[in-house]
Amino acid sequence: MWKPAGHRVIVKPDDPPEKIGQIFVPGWVKDNKVFETIKGTLVSVGMTAWSAFDEGKPWAKVGDRVMFAKYGGSIVEDEKTGEKFRILNDEDITAVWQEE
Repeated sequence: MWKPAGHRVIVKPDDPPEKIGQIFVPGWVKDNKVFETIKGTLVSVGMTAWSAFDEGKPWAKVGDRVMFAKYGGSIVEDEKTGEKFRILNDEDITAVWQEE
């Protein structure tokens, strides 16, 4: 598994839908669109993430559902499982989902 360096974080983007309305989404479209999603789960946080903001208090933790910049970061693949992740700068996390 990749480990984020410095102020970076790793997010597992949500999988694209199998169908939209009554239309099934072909596999090649899902493969191309999966990294345009803006929601996912925070899976790893670098040692200095958020240290430059809000007195260093992180606004998200591992396991949180987050929203992130649509085209931000880099795409990486876990060599063992083939799962794809996004490595983002900490400021690319734009929102954190919180239950009321």
